Amino acid sequence: MNGYESKDHWQTALWLNNDKGFYNLMINETEKAVYMEQSIAGAVANIIEQLPEKTPDGAAWRGDTIVELVLENYNEMLEHS
Repeated sequence: MNGYESKDHWQTALWLNNDKGFYNLMINETEKAVYMEQSIAGAVANIIEQLPEKTPDGAAWRGDTIVELVLENYNEMLEHS
């Protein structure tokens, strides 16, 4: 599972980083936090709210993995802005 603690964590990262729609959702919500239109917590909540109940492979979305991915992208965006 490529260093993730469970299949659900791995599936969450896999789909958010590799599916165009899910990735764009994550990036768009993270950009809103970078530009102070919402908090990071708000970005995470909006992402979770807009995701389907499970990943396309049937795994549970992991909120803690979503937080990690949002923070990673947030920090990268700040570095390059």
